[in-house]
Amino acid sequence: MERRVAVGPLAVDVRGSFDPALPPVVLVHGIGVSGRYFLRLAGELAGSHDVYALDLPGSGTTPKPRRPLTVAELGDVVAAVIAQLRLDSPVVVGHSMGCQIAVHTVKDHPGLCSAYVLLSPAVDPEARGLLVQAGRLLRDALREPLDTVAVVIRSYLRMGLVRFLRTARYLLHDRIEENIRRCAAPGLVVRGEDDPVSRRDWALRLARSAPDAPYLEIPGAAHAVQHTSPQEVAAACARFVAVHGRDARSGGPQGPAGGRSARSSS
Repeated sequence: MERRVAVGPLAVDVRGSFDPALPPVVLVHGIGVSGRYFLRLAGELAGSHDVYALDLPGSGTTPKPRRPLTVAELGDVVAAVIAQLRLDSPVVVGHSMGCQIAVHTVKDHPGLCSAYVLLSPAVDPEARGLLVQAGRLLRDALREPLDTVAVVIRSYLRMGLVRFLRTARYLLHDRIEENIRRCAAPGLVVRGEDDPVSRRDWALRLARSAPDAPYLEIPGAAHAVQHTSPQEVAAACARFVAVHGRDARSGGPQGPAGGRSARSSS
């Protein structure tokens, strides 16, 4: 089911299951892409979770705002969508630079989300230059299947180069490693084993910077781990939601935690 949610003068398109009986999960995409990047993961989680994949303002099918939004503003937009949809203590899941948005949502709106999951988090302090990021993304493209690369390219073209670069400026200067220290909710940091964008040492440092966020690695996956390994990521998310999600808090029913194995470290 699809629905457009108004956030003041902005709009967010939401693909969701809209089933309040199940524990809610909100999926936040990274720069230049859209909620479509999450559809495989959403399909794996649906049935046992109430899943919502967002198209943030200016991405996917949503209208473009007058100016690109800052990371903190995008975090506020996600929080407003959660409130508009009346989601009860969702787990917010970000991918890549969407992790920065998810962290702002949790940090700036304490008590709104029960927990958060960061998939392939960016940006590490050693890679805040645009050319450095571009080089890493190019190396990643060589490790991703063609259908994944096609989804990304189509999304980038729709966003447009000027808006992409202006948004990237905000994201490259955001300090997720500092903001995560102020996330009171429990978290989980996940990356693909072969990800050249979100490197192992960085992801481990980020996990250790959080008050409560273990680290997990998906074997054989690169940066688009939620698109290429949706079963493994869904299994990790389901286990995490079962422990930290809304129903775990209330003592209600919990979703299954099936799927294939992944390596973890705390």
